[in-house]
Amino acid sequence: MKPKRKVAVLGAGKWGANLIRNVSFNDEIEFTGICDSDPETLKKISGHYPHVPAFDTYERMLEAGPDAVIIATPARRHYEHARKALLAGRHVLIEKPMAATPAEARELAALAREKSVVLMVGHTFLYNNIVHEIKRRLDGRELGDVYYVYSRRLNLGHVRQDVDVMWNLAPHDISIINYLLSSRPQKVSAQGLSFIQKQKNISDVAFCKMDYPDGRSAHLHLSWIDPQKVRQLVIVGSEKMLVYDDTDPDKHIQIYDKSVEKKFTADVSDFADFSTRIRAGDLVIPNIRLTEPLSVEISHFVECTRNGTRPRTDSQNGLEVVCVLQALSDSLADGGSVAEVNYLSAS
Repeated sequence: MKPKRKVAVLGAGKWGANLIRNVSFNDEIEFTGICDSDPETLKKISGHYPHVPAFDTYERMLEAGPDAVIIATPARRHYEHARKALLAGRHVLIEKPMAATPAEARELAALAREKSVVLMVGHTFLYNNIVHEIKRRLDGRELGDVYYVYSRRLNLGHVRQDVDVMWNLAPHDISIINYLLSSRPQKVSAQGLSFIQKQKNISDVAFCKMDYPDGRSAHLHLSWIDPQKVRQLVIVGSEKMLVYDDTDPDKHIQIYDKSVEKKFTADVSDFADFSTRIRAGDLVIPNIRLTEPLSVEISHFVECTRNGTRPRTDSQNGLEVVCVLQALSDSLADGGSVAEVNYLSAS
């Protein structure tokens, strides 16, 4: 029997609580610590896990000797907290975004290589079996040529003060779309609207566009102040169209056998002379049940720390998403102008 991995969790807030729950259920983990800077939060979570040591400082938790640390603190502190764990020789799973700047993300990647430890980023949707099913269908060309993708990630509330809505929500969609298209955007643009924290110039709503090298594009609508919770991705192809709804367990995927066909009435070179025909076939809803992505993600992390294998969402994956976010921020600050994505290498 393989020895259990000693894992500790830093950050016991809303998302941290989900990570803690999954760590506690994992049979391959010896849960060696929970840490949070807020005494009330720490007391509350410790009441649910009385067998797990509670630490009021990060330093004390690291000194207790975990093999690995999972970090779920505010985004602006990701670099600081990950750096401390890496310097201590610990494997690290850090929540998205990996860091606040591409330079910070690249430094963390270099430090992980220097210490010969695993650095993995919590792009949770890349451990989602529904997303994998969509990828399988796209790679099998069930939708034909993908024309464009758009996503809506909307909610009312959970307004963050450390980052804007783009840095908070867009990492999900950037990582998903890059994975599905097996590509990464070259140019991006973004426009943001500030209402709740106007004095701090923190955007509550953002509209983003990402242009990929092959002519495909993706559009993101992100908001903290929308009346409905929406987690939806739409892929429009030449043969079929697919809707992915993360909030509806009965129909996570809907595939529309619809397309617009051209019927040329003259020589094909004469593009002005054609008619269109709408083709509408069946609506297919595959019967696929979700396996909790966080559970899969944490098991993958443990396996990588044991075998030294490269995580699916490794430091390069995390760095690329931060590079896209930085370009989107540059565009937003410049009134929505198109910005080139400057990709840094983690190696």
